[in-house]
Amino acid sequence: MKQILLMIAVVAGQSVLATDNPETLRPEVVKAMRAVHSGFKGTRGRVAQFGDSITYSMAFWSPMSWDDPQRFLTKDDGLPKTPAKGRWRDAIQGARDKGPKFGNYSGWRVGNLLKTMDAVLVRDRPEAAIIMIGTNDISGNRVPAGYRAGLESVIAKCLKAHCVPILNTIPPRRGHDAAVKEINQIIRALSLEHNLPLADFHAACLRARPGNTWDGTIISKDGVHPSGGKTNLYSEINLKTSGYALRNWVNFLILRRLHFRVFEH
Repeated sequence: MKQILLMIAVVAGQSVLATDNPETLRPEVVKAMRAVHSGFKGTRGRVAQFGDSITYSMAFWSPMSWDDPQRFLTKDDGLPKTPAKGRWRDAIQGARDKGPKFGNYSGWRVGNLLKTMDAVLVRDRPEAAIIMIGTNDISGNRVPAGYRAGLESVIAKCLKAHCVPILNTIPPRRGHDAAVKEINQIIRALSLEHNLPLADFHAACLRARPGNTWDGTIISKDGVHPSGGKTNLYSEINLKTSGYALRNWVNFLILRRLHFRVFEH
């Protein structure tokens, strides 16, 4: 599978790291997600956040509620840079939804998510859901036997609710290379099998910081969580410095494509 391509563009004298993955919205993905969205009767623009502490952190996704990420869009891909409303902060709903009642919390594993997500899907009726779960599942340095089935159940619940699931691979974790590789293989495989959008955060981390240079840079000193800092700054330098900025950017690019090619189709 092709990994995320990193291209450097120059805008007003400033280098900007443009992260793009042509496989995230393959024609098959667009077709499948249009079918899912065709029955959607929920809250337009609402994006649920399903996951553990890497999602629960306010460093993830909350900048979408107040910033303008389109200022870092440098590649002309034929799509508008902003939604019809003019600002992404107006089009994206629920960017600051944090805590168990919204389907995310520290220490969570796939089982925790399965117990809580139904209430979110019924109450908030999200149009899409960003899903990253697995970092705590591999704390024992192995992938639990029930992980794949659990993640498939998460996907099935979203699809039944006509909510588009955006799968995220988990980032590198110090001392857990084999388990991280195995669990991400499962996430990528399910994305292909079900024709789902994939935010390949792990691939983006390795592109930005090859080898083990991610450790202590875009992954914080604890070896587990993305680093913080300027989480709404998507410049070349900062995408190699702030892990949360990188995750925000990768997911924004995919959501933007979904917005124009699926939700507004």
